[in-house]
Amino acid sequence: MLAGDFALKILLLSGSMRGERSASLKVARAFVKGIVEEAGATVTEVNLCDKNIEPCHGCFVCWKATPGVCCVKDDMDELRKLVMEHDVIVEAFPLYFFNMPSQMKAFTDRMVSYVQEYRASNGDEEGNRFLHNMRYPELNQKKLVLVSTCGYETTVGNYDSLTIMFDKICGKGKYTTVFAPQGGVLSEKSLEAKVNKYLVKFTDAGREFAKQGRLSEDTREKLQVPMLGHNTFDMIINMNWDKQDVGPYGRPINKE
Repeated sequence: MLAGDFALKILLLSGSMRGERSASLKVARAFVKGIVEEAGATVTEVNLCDKNIEPCHGCFVCWKATPGVCCVKDDMDELRKLVMEHDVIVEAFPLYFFNMPSQMKAFTDRMVSYVQEYRASNGDEEGNRFLHNMRYPELNQKKLVLVSTCGYETTVGNYDSLTIMFDKICGKGKYTTVFAPQGGVLSEKSLEAKVNKYLVKFTDAGREFAKQGRLSEDTREKLQVPMLGHNTFDMIINMNWDKQDVGPYGRPINKE
């Protein structure tokens, strides 16, 4: 459980280019609201798209020459510090081509300095050995939550590549996923009342997470139930592509 005698600190990182119009951020805020209501917490919110994050150089200086310290100096210095200062890290991002957006991936790649180098040992494959240990013990006490919406009708099969990646990075079962389908319709003004009602289950899930430190399989499945039925969703998504004045897509984000 997360509630205790100390003030819980939540870091919410948004990796969407859409800023306040982000469906994944909307879901993440609903989830975090539940944690705050149940456990009491302070929340620090950061839009990664406002940050200067260079790609990882692949030099492994942070593993060998200066263990734990990246040689690239940019906003990741601040972000890594924030990770260390918070208890729950919530990463919110839309599904881009069956994985995370490039800015969130750059952030993830640059966190490589916080894991130890891979050292091969006999029997690794047979023992399903975790590939990397955390460099700092306190990282093992933090909770990582991935919150993501996808534009597809369901989440089934669409997050496989993402979860395989995080199983390698964090270890299987050592992070929490909150995945929601039909992300595009969550930004539709005409559906605002329906969306607000839909988001309640994510707030309830946040409360469960605060109590248990995890989500039950039953809860995770409920979160993935679509807001709209098949016929309604088909009509709306097709109208989005066929009509220029319908839907949130097809307009340059910086001109909205």
